[in-house]
Amino acid sequence: MKFLTLSTTGIFNAIRPSLFPPIEGKETTTFLLALTFHTPEITFLGDEQEDVDSGQAEYALERQRIRAFVKALCNENGKPIEELRTECINRLPEFIRYGTYNGKDLLDTPRTGSYELYSMYKSYQGQRLLFQKNRHPKDEAQYIYDHMLRYFMTTLFSPDGILGYLCGAYHVDTPLSATAVQQILEGVDRDSLPRFLTVSPISNTYTMNEPTFINTEFLLIADALGAYMVQAMEGSTESEQLAALADDAFFQHIVEGVHKPFMYDSQLAKIAVYDESNRWTDKLVAAYLDNQYDEIKSILALRFPNYDDGVLGYVKNYQIGPLLDKLVQSLSKENLLVQLFPKAEHRKAYLDFILSYEDTVQSTIEEMLTNGINPSDVYRQQDKASVLSLDIRLCCSFYCMLDACRHAINTHMYASILPIVDKLDEKLAKVQISATDTWQVEYIVKLSRISQWYRALAYAFIGNNEADKILQDLMEMQQKDPVNYHVSFGSIMSNLEESECAFSIEHLRYLLLQHYVETNNRLGYEQYIKDMYLPLLDMEFDYYGQMHSLLDISKDTQGKNYSNIDFYLWLKALWTFHLDHIDKDLWNELTVLWDTEEIRSLCYGSLEHIVCVKYMVKLAIHFGDIQRAKRYKQELDAAFETTISFWDDDDDGYKWWTFEYCIRAQINEELGNLDAAKELYHKAYLRASFAAAVWEQFENLHGDIWKVDMECFFSGPVLEFADWIKTHTVTYDTIEEYKMALAKYMTYIFD
Repeated sequence: MKFLTLSTTGIFNAIRPSLFPPIEGKETTTFLLALTFHTPEITFLGDEQEDVDSGQAEYALERQRIRAFVKALCNENGKPIEELRTECINRLPEFIRYGTYNGKDLLDTPRTGSYELYSMYKSYQGQRLLFQKNRHPKDEAQYIYDHMLRYFMTTLFSPDGILGYLCGAYHVDTPLSATAVQQILEGVDRDSLPRFLTVSPISNTYTMNEPTFINTEFLLIADALGAYMVQAMEGSTESEQLAALADDAFFQHIVEGVHKPFMYDSQLAKIAVYDESNRWTDKLVAAYLDNQYDEIKSILALRFPNYDDGVLGYVKNYQIGPLLDKLVQSLSKENLLVQLFPKAEHRKAYLDFILSYEDTVQSTIEEMLTNGINPSDVYRQQDKASVLSLDIRLCCSFYCMLDACRHAINTHMYASILPIVDKLDEKLAKVQISATDTWQVEYIVKLSRISQWYRALAYAFIGNNEADKILQDLMEMQQKDPVNYHVSFGSIMSNLEESECAFSIEHLRYLLLQHYVETNNRLGYEQYIKDMYLPLLDMEFDYYGQMHSLLDISKDTQGKNYSNIDFYLWLKALWTFHLDHIDKDLWNELTVLWDTEEIRSLCYGSLEHIVCVKYMVKLAIHFGDIQRAKRYKQELDAAFETTISFWDDDDDGYKWWTFEYCIRAQINEELGNLDAAKELYHKAYLRASFAAAVWEQFENLHGDIWKVDMECFFSGPVLEFADWIKTHTVTYDTIEEYKMALAKYMTYIFD
């Protein structure tokens, strides 16, 4: 449940004096803010009232904690709270973040809720209102407040607002008219409002007397936050002042934007403004959300100011700028398969290109069709040319090559990547661009690195040692000339097709470490394991220490060191390099750590977990722990039975991926279940053979032609496994024959 408390600063003191006196010289710095105290939902079964009751209990407890905070502050300074404005503001960050005072808990019961802040700044200009002028100052403040409150609350709870379409329960406390807030919310799209919403008036006073029924503890904190914000507004212009607040570390921690988080990558675009610029910024946001690119271009061309007066500098750099950058990033990734990140000074050039990209492609296609140009001829012209311009046709050619590499990875046709990147590198060498063409420079640099990354993957999967040098070169290039990327280092298996991984040094090191283990290069492995896991695995031959660093979650880390991919790499290296250096005591201790419920909950169900189980079975058999090996195998079988199939044709008895079948076959083979192993190897081989057939179809349909139609690039008959298997039932007599046939699919990290 979320409890919102509305607060104000600046000119609104005329109608509702803050519990904290204004800062001298900043009496007119005006904010409207909503402080929220969020209590976690306790049920997933839809029992709304239970969540409400739990939230109200935590809310009452936090009221006590606030009183304890105020009491501790007053006792330490020997003054009433009214005289401790500066001291309260200084202590506020610790209290809000941790619920403590001088590092000590204020109550015996720990806090389970958390604070968030939504804020809107009224510029000196504000919005031009029809009937604002010629009013008494108090009446004028009330008039502006009524309009600004409507704008603020409507934005928060609209479908595009951060609180819109969020289920749960909400309560709003307001020191000003509760009826006004209720009327505003009545005008919001009813479907976007929370399922449970209440509004209550609260007094604009605070007393230390206990017990109290005034219920303004959260208003005191909200007013203190308002004072904190005004105090942090340093600078000679409004934009500089807002930027200083936006950059404040504590404010960044607590503040949330008024729009949905997906709209911005920037951590800074969090302070909304109430200004005349809203007339066009709101339209720009709406066009962005509706993918109305022509409208975006029109607004940028006709209404986007070229000056930074008032709050415009902040709006352009902290709000609209990040939004437009996000637009460039998403469209470039979609249309080019290369994500571009413009600098502020180059943003217009990037936008001019990417916003017109689809229209330009379409017009190029129409021109080709009108003139009877065969798309294959485009490739031949590019191959014959000695110099290439980076036009739309070349971008489409590059798109197709990257898409083919991605498809080859997905279908495990690793060797097929090499002729593609050969052709890609050949064309890249011919491209001629000027240094002023900013998006072209970034695009070509990224293309080159992605090409090298795919080449390294291909070499690694087919056992070519040239992968070593390429991966090291890529790491060196990223250190000298870093390229932006947005990708989390998670499942190495699922992210292989994501070209952003080409720019992650952490990811490259992991690939290199896997390659070293696979090629039995212990020296290379031990060099780079220190670079990647120095805080974790700097104990060169301390296998016990390494093991506990990875698996022991009984300490304060609470499993922060553990990940499936790290443990899998460690197990594989342990088996490959150090099997003669470990004993059964280490194995017994390893099983104790691995078998904990905490570890099971962290690792269960992923492909990395499956390969971890494989190596745990191998180690168990090595140390004669056969019963434990059988138990691990049985638990894995049970997990497969309860996991939803990734395949629609599971009625045919082929529910899983090649790797899953193959790894399960390896486990059964280790345990001597040869009939079961052979059957699983057979299914793995058929899945792999089907993948090869899918790749062949892809090559036949698209191998020499860049996409001539955005909608039908993947047109043509779809190869279905259920149909394919009717005429493809190749079998082998022995497990070894199956393993030889599968070798090209099951190498590198999957072996």
